[in-house]
Amino acid sequence: MQFSTSLFAAAALLVSSASAQHASGAAAPQTALQVAAGNKDFSTLVSLAGKFPSIVSILNGTAPITVFAPTNAAFTKLSTESPALFKAVTSDDTLLSTVLTYHVLGDLVFDPTKAAARNFVKTAQGSTLRADVGKDGVALAFGLGSSKVAASVPTSNGVVHVVDTVLVPPSKVSETAVAAGLTSLAAALTKVDFIGAVDGLKDVTIFAPTNKAFDDLNAFAAKNNLTITDSILSAVLNYHIVKGVVYSTDVVKAKAAKPTTAYNGLTSDVAFDGTDVTVKGAGNTTPAKVVIADVLVAGGVVHVVDTVILPDLAKIVAGTGKNGINLPSFTAPSGTGAATPATTKAPTSGANKVVAGAVGAVAAAAAALLF
Repeated sequence: MQFSTSLFAAAALLVSSASAQHASGAAAPQTALQVAAGNKDFSTLVSLAGKFPSIVSILNGTAPITVFAPTNAAFTKLSTESPALFKAVTSDDTLLSTVLTYHVLGDLVFDPTKAAARNFVKTAQGSTLRADVGKDGVALAFGLGSSKVAASVPTSNGVVHVVDTVLVPPSKVSETAVAAGLTSLAAALTKVDFIGAVDGLKDVTIFAPTNKAFDDLNAFAAKNNLTITDSILSAVLNYHIVKGVVYSTDVVKAKAAKPTTAYNGLTSDVAFDGTDVTVKGAGNTTPAKVVIADVLVAGGVVHVVDTVILPDLAKIVAGTGKNGINLPSFTAPSGTGAATPATTKAPTSGANKVVAGAVGAVAAAAAALLF
């Protein structure tokens, strides 16, 4: 793992302080807040947390907790990479409290040595944080952002994990789509006036097609003389929404499932073929592959797929009064997965910027090109 000198110094000082305390024969280690307060490299975190008695009580309490502690350098990085977000967080106490509590796991001491390769943990803020454990250590994922754990220090009430990035709770679905470069999806949501509805969903799984996946669908529609009306588009988008939060690890464990979608309660086929997680609709000849898994959003989780997942289009078209149209099942062009555009790759850090205002502008521009 690559860490800055200041991060290494902060981690080393935190660990050495804990070791010295242990060697001195102290009756018990310090609380999470006391450990952080004893290290000048966490002065920003300690100062901000001190504004909230409820947070101080948690950090100084006896209940088991895990604290992901950003260094001063992490806050500086946030101010440099996302100045608007940094200003919003530090000037709005409600937002600041939300961000700070996202760094705390209540009633849980997260021990990487006993954890699975991929873990989803609930924070004190209420949203989920992803923790991946591998040979290079622990990597945290939150929305499109990520962070590394540099060191871990036991405390009297749990553990402090030093992190190199300020963790920000996951954003809304539409904001995440725009930030990830999924402009065709954002345009489709805008076209059927679906952004407000999808952003308000709770406890759902959303399969988000890449831009190329929408291009392939448009080519398929043109070849078969199919006009993708708003009614059809709305049905297709709803078919990508699954009730309940389903992580990739759930699919790998179950091997196969038929989750209920938001389109008339119809199901799709989700499976793990030993290599990829796939999703197949009634209107697909070949299943879509998940190319980016487990992107956390405010209402659940998003998996980016390389093919638009379709219900039986013939039945949808018949339902709009265009009877007698016999449509073949949708077959994505070969190589679709390999051609996933770079814009759909999740940025590694600083990606959770204030993008709400950009949703309308980007989606409106893309809508002119969609269908």
